[in-house]
Amino acid sequence: MKLGIKVLGIVCLTASLCSCGNKDNVKLETLEDSANFCLGYQTAAMWAQRGIDSLNDDAFIAGFKAFDIDDEKMPLELDQELYSDMMQRYSVILEERQLAKMKTEYAPNIEAGEKFLAENKEKAGVTTTASGLQYEIIKEGTGAKPALFDTIVVHYNGTLLDGTVFDSSIGNEPVSLPLIPGALIQGWIEAFPLFAEGTKAKLYIPYDLAYGEYGSRDIQPFSTLIFDVELLKVKKGNPDAATMKFNQPMQ
Repeated sequence: MKLGIKVLGIVCLTASLCSCGNKDNVKLETLEDSANFCLGYQTAAMWAQRGIDSLNDDAFIAGFKAFDIDDEKMPLELDQELYSDMMQRYSVILEERQLAKMKTEYAPNIEAGEKFLAENKEKAGVTTTASGLQYEIIKEGTGAKPALFDTIVVHYNGTLLDGTVFDSSIGNEPVSLPLIPGALIQGWIEAFPLFAEGTKAKLYIPYDLAYGEYGSRDIQPFSTLIFDVELLKVKKGNPDAATMKFNQPMQ
């Protein structure tokens, strides 16, 4: 019965695709026709996410037909190095195009962050570093200061500029985090070596020191972030061991 349902589903899908119009009026008369149409559609959707919104159809199809699984030669008489270089340069163009599009889409986030930080740096007690990071000491600690590759034990509360909490340890156990570049946002990597154990502080982190142009989960691209942090303890680390642990592939 289940097999019958699957076959019926495929037949219905094929019929549905065959009945759908397409701008090139390609006839979809068989299951293979419909599946090929879907493959083309999926390919276009995948590349659209990379910022490719138009193609030279003739060049694309010629390249597609040039592939021969039994022939390892690259198309256009290019060797692997030249081929890789060409595609890398094109990827840079696509990335720049996508970034420009996102800057336009999320311009309000950029403008709000710049306005906030410009006003905030004038407030008493706020320090601005060369990178643009801003911080304010609420309570000065007296213990050791962490260095890169140490582990910090902290409580924190992270908010957007409108006060929305996107992450917090408040009400839970303190969190242990390694000060490894790439493991934490750059704003934290820069800020915590400035603080001694016992310090309570507020961090005002511009987007380029936070989650950057792409954001993260509930954090939109180009978002300036605010953290209330408390450095509870510093655990001295081993740079080699910490880096090795961080770079290990996930099981």
